[in-house]
Amino acid sequence: MLRLRPFHSFPDVATIPLRLVLSLVLVLATGVFAPAGQPGKPAPIAPKFPFSAATAKQYQKDYADWAALPVEFTNSLKMTFVLIPPGTFLMGSPADEPGRNPGEYDEGPRHEVSLTKPFYLGKHEVTFGQFERFVTATKYLTDGERTGGGHAHDAKAEWKHRPGTNWRKPGFAGPFQQQDRHPVVHVSQADSLAFCRWLSEQPQAPLGLTKTTIRCDLPTEAQWEWACRAGSGARYWWGADEDTSGKLANFGDRSLQRTHPEWPRLNMPMDDGHPFLAPVGSYQANGFGLHDTLGNVWEFCSTRYEIYSKESVTDPEEGNTQRGFAVRGGGWSNSPRDVRCATRNADPPHFCHSNLGFRVALRLP
Repeated sequence: MLRLRPFHSFPDVATIPLRLVLSLVLVLATGVFAPAGQPGKPAPIAPKFPFSAATAKQYQKDYADWAALPVEFTNSLKMTFVLIPPGTFLMGSPADEPGRNPGEYDEGPRHEVSLTKPFYLGKHEVTFGQFERFVTATKYLTDGERTGGGHAHDAKAEWKHRPGTNWRKPGFAGPFQQQDRHPVVHVSQADSLAFCRWLSEQPQAPLGLTKTTIRCDLPTEAQWEWACRAGSGARYWWGADEDTSGKLANFGDRSLQRTHPEWPRLNMPMDDGHPFLAPVGSYQANGFGLHDTLGNVWEFCSTRYEIYSKESVTDPEEGNTQRGFAVRGGGWSNSPRDVRCATRNADPPHFCHSNLGFRVALRLP
């Protein structure tokens, strides 16, 4: 029997059998229970890394069926979350990977990482519309609003503090119409965590369960890369070659070059029609069903940057307290070398800019 803290709305919840609770309760953003599994049946074995997108999808389904959890579900804020099963992979990049950064944010050494717990991750980056509901409900002021603005690029890619820019006014140096489905930008790591805390408190469960059952958070850097790769051991989740179709990721291309003819960075030859942000879900999903893990906006993680271990690690949570928080994935202004699965960067907790957002992780107990 599962012993739960009773709730006034359901006084007998403390005596409900575990598997009945699991079959009744899937609380997006406030109450997803840990997997019960099938009695007498072991959990599916994670495929050996690397593996294909098709294998990732099948493993995800098999694990969800075993754990009596949905592969994905959507909450009252229209946020869809995807189940990411546990597994082992190689984190980082090999020394000969094209575009590899051996400098300030080193991607090596490539090392084995094991994640032993499943978690849910936002299918999309948090959108402007979702963040606006949070601000409306809480009257929250972002770090950018408190400090007079964030960083943004001009038409020649000069990146500096731009007074007056914030999540409502991203400050792109060209025509841009903000939509609810665009990823929110100019949010700091602290702003992202404030959103997660608010999301945890929303009473959306049939039994009124709250943040005592799960933790809404940002993904760790290891969780982020495992989810992004979805089995891929190559530069990108889709393989070794740069995308030239304009259907896989939003990064610098002809649409950006057309808007900013003097843009000095390498741009790709396709034209996806989005010089800046694209509405979330505009590009193909990876093997786990996640959109925009590469491109559109950089995404904050919950852990700080640190030099990778040479040894195998399990469920890494810590980071170098003297460094900023890891940001991953690259964004609309970046060239292909910065939009790889292994690309690393980091920002201080109260820093924001026009190419930086986040997606929410739901951590199971």
